[in-house]
Amino acid sequence: MSVRFSVKHLVVLLIIFFAVPLYAQTADDSSSSSPQDFFIAPLAEVLGYSQKGPAFGGGFALGAGSGVAIGARFLYAIDTESIHTMEIAAFIRFYLLGADACTGPFAQLIAGAAIFNYEHTASPPAKAGALSVGIVAGWRFTLGERWYVEPAIRVGYPYIAGAGASFAYRF
Repeated sequence: MSVRFSVKHLVVLLIIFFAVPLYAQTADDSSSSSPQDFFIAPLAEVLGYSQKGPAFGGGFALGAGSGVAIGARFLYAIDTESIHTMEIAAFIRFYLLGADACTGPFAQLIAGAAIFNYEHTASPPAKAGALSVGIVAGWRFTLGERWYVEPAIRVGYPYIAGAGASFAYRF
């Protein structure tokens, strides 16, 4: 039964994310030499959500923009103490190679909510939760024209530190 709740909430989140316009706008599209970047990224992370061991999780991120990108991410993690954590956050990413970049090194700010539950699936409404904020440093390595791999590390609250990677597609 807990799997059904997780899938139900994931579907609701996907509907919300696709309903929000995430396209970056420019003053004159004809003057831009590169198209805007829209990406969807399944991701895996190891985070410090526990005092006794790491939390292992998976999720996805959606974003749009070249040079500066905005988006949303969802992560579900379980640690060695059976603490389930659902993280729902928005992000703003700055590509360090310039305004037309959508690859290479980046810095990212994340803010959202982390919902916790002990020994059961975490789902809204939360019995326990916290504001989740952090700073991410990563590098997007392109694999051909549309695919990429993106390793990253992050620090923040309440997870202290984390590392992860995504393998994703750019539209």
